[in-house]
Amino acid sequence: MKDELWMRTWNDGHPRFSDDLHRGLLWLAAPLRRIGAWMKRPDAPTEPLPLPAAQRDAA
Repeated sequence: MKDELWMRTWNDGHPRFSDDLHRGLLWLAAPLRRIGAWMKRPDAPTEPLPLPAAQRDAA
């Protein structure tokens, strides 16, 4: 019976929990995006640089 009551309570409160979790994650993501934009160098290339050619062993 306790399991059934717990599940009913969970199901009733789940939408609010999900909304609160989503709002909290968005709140955390906003400052991280600003920090990322602030740290990005203005002269950083938009395309990744090509990797150097593989070196072969002299053996």
